[in-house]
Amino acid sequence: MQTINQFQYHRFYLRDSADFVRMYDTSGYPQIARKVLDFFATRQQPDGNFLSQPGQYDGWGEALWTYGEHYRITRDKAFAAEVYPRIQRAVAWLEKAVAADPLGLVPATDVRDNEYIPGHLTGYNFLALDGLEAAECLARALGRFDDEAHDKAIEDGLRSRLMARLDSITAKTGGYIPPALDGDLGGTDWGNLLSLTPEPQLDPWDPRVTATLRYTQDRYQEGLITYRQPDQGTYLHHYLTIKNTLTELIRGEQQQAIREFYAELLHTSSTNAGWEYSIRPWGDRDFSGNLSPHGWFAADFRNLLRNMMVREQGSELHLLSAVSPEWIGAGKSIHVQRAVTCFGGYGFDLAMPSARTAVLTLHPAFATGAAPTRLMLHLPWFMKVTAVSVEGKPVTVPASGILALPPESHTVQLQWNRLPIADDIPASYPDVVARYKREYKSRFERLNQGSSIVTER
Repeated sequence: MQTINQFQYHRFYLRDSADFVRMYDTSGYPQIARKVLDFFATRQQPDGNFLSQPGQYDGWGEALWTYGEHYRITRDKAFAAEVYPRIQRAVAWLEKAVAADPLGLVPATDVRDNEYIPGHLTGYNFLALDGLEAAECLARALGRFDDEAHDKAIEDGLRSRLMARLDSITAKTGGYIPPALDGDLGGTDWGNLLSLTPEPQLDPWDPRVTATLRYTQDRYQEGLITYRQPDQGTYLHHYLTIKNTLTELIRGEQQQAIREFYAELLHTSSTNAGWEYSIRPWGDRDFSGNLSPHGWFAADFRNLLRNMMVREQGSELHLLSAVSPEWIGAGKSIHVQRAVTCFGGYGFDLAMPSARTAVLTLHPAFATGAAPTRLMLHLPWFMKVTAVSVEGKPVTVPASGILALPPESHTVQLQWNRLPIADDIPASYPDVVARYKREYKSRFERLNQGSSIVTER
């Protein structure tokens, strides 16, 4: 049974396991993913709902999305047929639940966890849309077209009501999407960060997505998102930050994604283990009883690194969405081998024989009839590309910084020059560690001004 660690949260959770399954599938371990998926059925209630904990309705969307995502990756129709009755029962629960709800949304709850606010939680509704889209995908794969149309009607209705509610609330918040949809602007940021991940329910450049990112980023400490519990004050939160980083990859915000990537890596242990929260910003770095290692962080970090290299976006396959300045330079290289995508296998080699030249060799192994409509190569923001050729033929350097390629492309040659990097972006992992130590020392010395003894650790 997939658990979070051996000390704490030592049980099965739907929300965590959704990311575990995704990680196993895209890492080439579908058999392990399937073993984790077998436990999902143990959390389906007699009424069809999926619950890890009472009242936490995010499990409904997470479960259905994970079933659909596993099918998209593996194309295993036997699996789809096996889980489809569970999906039908789950959709029946949701249809009944939203019909009975005064707002026509996923029912209100008061679980005192994550968002820490009673009401109709925003994230539960984003995830429900993800789950309905997955249900439609599986119905279509199995030729259940009447079911697909039925599920699509439920999705359209829920989407319409959710968007109307978001319009009303964000008109009062400057665009910021709050944790709950009932007008109370309290609570802790959690599911409201899921408008683009795991599936985009808003346009990436919707002003509300931008406002929500900026609101949470303005409250970062030590490069990580902050997390509040009632009457407990502010903590750092390790893996929650990754939800924003995944969103920034989709939006092409490479600089911020790299800032957060290094902040997330910086805060791992000496063996790169992650944790959840309980650490105070610029405090003693003690996570107290909230014990490390945290498996959900590990799965999320692996999913993030994978998406930095290769990720699906609709019918497109995106490559190198964000890379560190440390990884680009004369004699360096980046290799992706046997990557698993919903289009089939993929790999590439980026070789840099000199500071001003690079050659990207692509190795597509798409499933029959499943190739993406195009490849989208993200050029590093810190390199000025002066010339590009594809299969030996010159092409125009894209002003957007994203080069669109035919899916069958095999060779891309680049000529480029390095640009200055903003002072607040770490150039490498040793750089971010050195910056962190300097800041800690500075804060410690200011705290101890006037003391006769100042020690450095």
